[in-house]
Amino acid sequence: MEILLQKPFVLEPEEGNKFSVLNQVFTTKATGKDTKGAWAFYEVTDKAGGGAPLHTHPWDEAFYVLEGEVEIQAGKETTVAKPGYFINVPGKTAHAFKILSPSAKFIVLISPAEATEFYEEMGRFVSSTPPDMEKFQAIADKHSVRIFL
Repeated sequence: MEILLQKPFVLEPEEGNKFSVLNQVFTTKATGKDTKGAWAFYEVTDKAGGGAPLHTHPWDEAFYVLEGEVEIQAGKETTVAKPGYFINVPGKTAHAFKILSPSAKFIVLISPAEATEFYEEMGRFVSSTPPDMEKFQAIADKHSVRIFL
């Protein structure tokens, strides 16, 4: 059994592992190794029209908008989120988002941290649009992500 050691650390702006998923740039700020597997933290940037289609997954996800405007649908509620908005999306809740401004920067917090495996695998195989739908669907299925197109 692996024992995860939690230790204090500081990342300066622009530090962290960067990768792309569907043209969105993810910067990893904290992983499960940093949080005893409890949660992970990404800073995400995207451009107008970018986002994610309506989908569900088993993990909890929260968004905190830093810059720009992001239309976020969670369940039956849709919010145009601006800087300072926080949207919590419990696991298995249908949700989607779309960038309305020329660009946007937001934080994505996921729990439990093992969900990072989905994002990192997507980053390796589905980094731009249009995605290779066969690879996209295979990764989604592997991680119990359901896409509603």
